Amino acid sequence: MNIFHLDCTTGFGGQESDHLSEALGFLAEGHRYILGTRKGTPLDQRARKEVPTVSMPLSGNMDIVSLRRIRQILLAEKIDVLVTTSYIDSWLGPLAAYSLGKFRPFVVRQRHLFNPPKNLFPYRRMCDRLVVVSDALRLYFLEKGLPFWHVTTIHRGVPELDRRPSAERDGSPCLPDLPAGPMILQVGIFQRDKGQHLALDVFKKLVQKRNDLSLVFVGDGPLLSEVQARADRMFDPDVRRRIVFSGYQDPRPFLRRASVVLQPSLREALGLSILEALAEGLPVVAFRVGGIPEILNHLPPGRGILVQPWNTEAFARAVLEVLGKNIPREPIDHKTVFSRKACVRKTLAFYQDGIEKLRSGSLHKNPYETIGGRADPMFRHDQKSEENA
Repeated sequence: MNIFHLDCTTGFGGQESDHLSEALGFLAEGHRYILGTRKGTPLDQRARKEVPTVSMPLSGNMDIVSLRRIRQILLAEKIDVLVTTSYIDSWLGPLAAYSLGKFRPFVVRQRHLFNPPKNLFPYRRMCDRLVVVSDALRLYFLEKGLPFWHVTTIHRGVPELDRRPSAERDGSPCLPDLPAGPMILQVGIFQRDKGQHLALDVFKKLVQKRNDLSLVFVGDGPLLSEVQARADRMFDPDVRRRIVFSGYQDPRPFLRRASVVLQPSLREALGLSILEALAEGLPVVAFRVGGIPEILNHLPPGRGILVQPWNTEAFARAVLEVLGKNIPREPIDHKTVFSRKACVRKTLAFYQDGIEKLRSGSLHKNPYETIGGRADPMFRHDQKSEENA
């Protein structure tokens, strides 16, 4: 199968990491997978090193250069499925696809974010199907009136755990030089709804109970300097030295060193960083928002604690509870639900079904519609005429 996946994003977080993971998963299964990225962005720079990538301006909804380039690729590569993700590519991509008429590909819109979209038109009319990463996000779109058959949940996945010895798999990771004691970790892009400012509030309460804790943030983003300045204001120099902002790095070496992972997000469609933490055997404390409960529902008791949003007092108590139990590391096997292989398998079956419906002309029909006016699903129109004869 030939797949072309567009994303005009300028940042790099869980969504962009998932694009690379999905591309690698499809390529490993023998399919053709091309990423279309905005030139010069972090995603573009990383993708060009790992997977087939096409860079283009993707500068706006009227970017004719990118529109023509997308159309050329759809034709030249005989693309079966076009996937779009963000605002600009979700306009230009479908326009290019629909211009091909009956030879067009199956058009899919992915949605990884839980923040309310400004306009539902692209989700209704500029795609054949909408794929979301959690049932919670699917329910949101159903409440907005999208047909139930139009919105599909495919949980994202993480690669299988690398079980080689630590020194062999990590090389020489740039881990922070911290004092002895438990390390608390948060991984994620620095945006308002990721809750790094609340992680500082939680840590403020924790250091009043224990003086051996350290807090490490892994990630980058627009609010990094603001959160750093807030940490400078909140803590005296001795405690501030135990708060480290490492920037964007591979989180796996940090996960292997940490004692617990925090996820104080106020909006979270799923949470790939939670899946990565659980794959390393780490306990997780998170707010009960979005699709996070869907992950923890698949786990044995005690691997994660959910807290009411904004309640930093309860969050701190949960962290202390986890640290006090000294839970042994037991990596969670995500093979059945949250593995990359499972995600690719489900996505491939979904694409094949969509292509078949597109070619047969049944793409926008309710698959559960009952023919006729009677409750019996086996009733046919010709039966009525025979009865009246």
